[in-house]
Amino acid sequence: MKKTCALLMLILLLAACGGEKGADTPEQAATNFLEALQSGDREDIYAAITRTEGESFQKIDERLDYNRWDDSNISEFKIMGTELDGNRAKVTVLVTREIAEKLVQAEELVVCVQEQRRWKVTFSASSKTFMPSGKRPE
Repeated sequence: MKKTCALLMLILLLAACGGEKGADTPEQAATNFLEALQSGDREDIYAAITRTEGESFQKIDERLDYNRWDDSNISEFKIMGTELDGNRAKVTVLVTREIAEKLVQAEELVVCVQEQRRWKVTFSASSKTFMPSGKRPE
């Protein structure tokens, strides 16, 4: 009986630790998201955003013939603060972007939600400047 209990506890611990992607804190979720945008890595972007939004973007991206995430103009970013409200957090970020060959800084908002005890970003509530156009470059 002790061995069975110990084995069951080990299985539960492994399931809790490794199964879900996401972050331990809203700040880490925002960092994961912004680093993924900087790199243009679709899989990292999908892992950083909520499941429903990630699945939706994946379906659309499968129909496109290029990676729309490659166009990020984020040079650097710095987490400025977090406002926590239950399972939702607003992370204020100072973002430096290259626009018309000039570096421009602006405070932007990354909204995170808890999804299965892990923090992920929700595009729909975050600053619209993070959303790529979705149009093929000419």
